[in-house]
Amino acid sequence: MSKEKTSWGSIKTNFARTKHKVLASFGAAETTVDSKIVAEKEKLFTLFKLMKRLNKNVDKYEATLKEINILQNEISHDLLALNENDPAIKSYQEVSTSLEQERIRIEEILENYYHDPLRVYLSQFRDIRSRLEELDLRRLDMDRYYRDYNIKANKGKDASSLQKTENKHTKTKEAYQELSDEIMKDMYALFDDRKLAFDPAFACFINRNNEYFARAAAEYQGALGSVQHINEFDATSHPQAITPIDSSSMSRNVRSSSVFTSPKEFSSNGSTPTQRPRASTIATTPSPSSTSSYDSSPYSTTTTTTTTTNNSVNLSKPSYGVPSPQQQHYPPPQQQYQSPQQHDEVPYSSPHVPQQQPSINLHKSPVNTSPINGGGSGRPLPTPAPTTSGVTLNKPRSTTMASGRPLPMPAPAPTTRRVQALYDFQGQDSTELSFKKGDMITVFKQNGEWYDAELNGVKGLVPCNHTSG
Repeated sequence: MSKEKTSWGSIKTNFARTKHKVLASFGAAETTVDSKIVAEKEKLFTLFKLMKRLNKNVDKYEATLKEINILQNEISHDLLALNENDPAIKSYQEVSTSLEQERIRIEEILENYYHDPLRVYLSQFRDIRSRLEELDLRRLDMDRYYRDYNIKANKGKDASSLQKTENKHTKTKEAYQELSDEIMKDMYALFDDRKLAFDPAFACFINRNNEYFARAAAEYQGALGSVQHINEFDATSHPQAITPIDSSSMSRNVRSSSVFTSPKEFSSNGSTPTQRPRASTIATTPSPSSTSSYDSSPYSTTTTTTTTTNNSVNLSKPSYGVPSPQQQHYPPPQQQYQSPQQHDEVPYSSPHVPQQQPSINLHKSPVNTSPINGGGSGRPLPTPAPTTSGVTLNKPRSTTMASGRPLPMPAPAPTTRRVQALYDFQGQDSTELSFKKGDMITVFKQNGEWYDAELNGVKGLVPCNHTSG
């Protein structure tokens, strides 16, 4: 029962304190302000922050020394891997081992004579902070009981109720004043004690660092004899052992050769040959009285011809023999063909004949095997059988354009040039080339501020302002 009563009383007290805080924040209740406590509290906790930051930096300093010793140990192991018999390297390993042992010894001393005393000193600041929180609660109770007393007095409450409220106010005021005086005395003492608490710890820190660096100087002085005969400035004038990048074969781009950039077909003298237009078979009907001026064809040809009387259809299908090497003759391309207007073209008649159904007789007949314009590369033209009113189907097969022009020539090989990289460049994506200063880059063309280029067989974009071009 007593525990429940205490719990209920705590709830009522906390509610009353919160209510008074809200009223004070809106100016509806008076608040006691102790200016001496406020000023001394600000001064004391400024010192507390400074001491905490100092300890944190000392911890970082010790961690840095430890990291330096770890790095020295790793360096000594790497040097021994290069040459384990070098006396200078062995001396350096001995120095790193000795300094690590000294660091461990000093770290233990600082823990006992620097960190522990300062931890005790700084813990007092935390105690003062807890007491200040309690003082603030007593001030809050004192102010709210004073307000309650004034409200009851103004309302004309009975004397017993007023006396009870006045007693609460007096008791909280005495408790506040008692704790306030104690805190003020302790804050003065703690602030003045900073020198007596810190000076011994700081002296330990200085002495241990002096011992460490004196030991380091002595160890390195002993190792100095193994390198005194070496001129440390020779490293700046030491020549390069490998082939310089400017004269290295790597700087020459193999794919910039004409073998990779020119068309696939070349003539014997290296120039692109003139394309010979393909032959076009044009059906012609030579005049019976005219004498053919064409050269004899290198091909021997036989033709199956269908001959009919009045209403007949002439179907001819040439078959070609294989000429002997002595018979092959090709005229120059510019004299191979003439315009179809130079021959009598055989007009197409309508294949539909309204007369009686024609009868077809198959027999062989000689054909005209002379190629057009005397060339040996055209197909032989069949000679239709003479008819009085027949239909001749002899559709030419042309391999040239409708105007008789030859097919277009291949595009010439693109021109390239080489530029030198003036700076290093790292490509941001797969479309940009990465290169180093001094690289020789093959440029195909320029697109604004970028080149279409190639380096070591890889094509991509290169910024113009990074090259000598």
